[in-house]
Amino acid sequence: MQARDVSAPDARSAWRPDCSCAAGAAAALRELGLLLPELEPYQDEPPQMASGAVGKMGYLRLQFDRDPATGRTVLSDMDRRVPLLAQKALYWDESQPDMACVTTITTTGCVIQGDRLALDVRVGPEARALVATQSATKVHCMEHNYASQLQTFTVEEDGYFEYMPDPLILHRTARYLMDTRIVLPESATLLYGEVLMPGRKYHHRDELFGFHLFSSNITAAREPYGDPLFVERFVLEPGRMDFGKAGVMGPFEVFGNVIALTPARHFDALRDGIGADATPDLAWGATVLPHDAGLLFKVLGPTTEAVRAKIREFHALVRRAVLGTELPEEFLWR
Repeated sequence: MQARDVSAPDARSAWRPDCSCAAGAAAALRELGLLLPELEPYQDEPPQMASGAVGKMGYLRLQFDRDPATGRTVLSDMDRRVPLLAQKALYWDESQPDMACVTTITTTGCVIQGDRLALDVRVGPEARALVATQSATKVHCMEHNYASQLQTFTVEEDGYFEYMPDPLILHRTARYLMDTRIVLPESATLLYGEVLMPGRKYHHRDELFGFHLFSSNITAAREPYGDPLFVERFVLEPGRMDFGKAGVMGPFEVFGNVIALTPARHFDALRDGIGADATPDLAWGATVLPHDAGLLFKVLGPTTEAVRAKIREFHALVRRAVLGTELPEEFLWR
């Protein structure tokens, strides 16, 4: 699972989805489902509601802009379709009082077979925004079809954006596709993180690494239709390989993946600050992405608490290096 330099993009990395409206996002998700070979075995429709039907095609578009009168970032525009929902921007981060903070909500509380979700976030020049989720994303057991989420993030000059969702929990027999597209100039910063849990550890004897498929693709570019800076893609199919092998997951069960796209002047502080090590309890390290796009930080651990704690250390380093401020205290309920 490595980021690679792209000189001859494949069909997926060359594909350019339009998520500026709900209809465009729905069409992009349909196209993506037919584009990927790993989804070929899962094209059968659910016997209940059809895939992507009303109520199963969630869409959320958020536009953040800096208010020149106050210097504060505002949620200037929003479009939403159930089951995805957001209400308004809050300003609970005392260290960054100008940063707009939005929590995304899913009205169903989970992801099931046939669900199609799209999240489009745009951050204007000099704006600062944080988007988080209300809780872990639980991808339920599946017998037919699959579920997918398309994410597009656009950050403009000198913008700053954080998207650090709660863990993704893949229940047994789940099939889940996630495609993330990022566009930002060299002056902007984007911090994107994900924590993958391979099932509900103590729920069922076949639960741990019992999911059928997890396919993830992250692509970044400087321009909306420009050549990719890098592509990180991995396809996880526990039925086809042993994840307990050395060089894969080894003795660990939880995987954390963080991408910090930021100007090159911050690289040394971030990489030296977080270091790299492998112990019986935790393994982590950071590397520079192709074309000096940013840093890729990975963590392996036995529990979500351990992995998220190490990710929070890296998150704090990014805040300190880029904004010159500290992370606020963790909420007690998290």
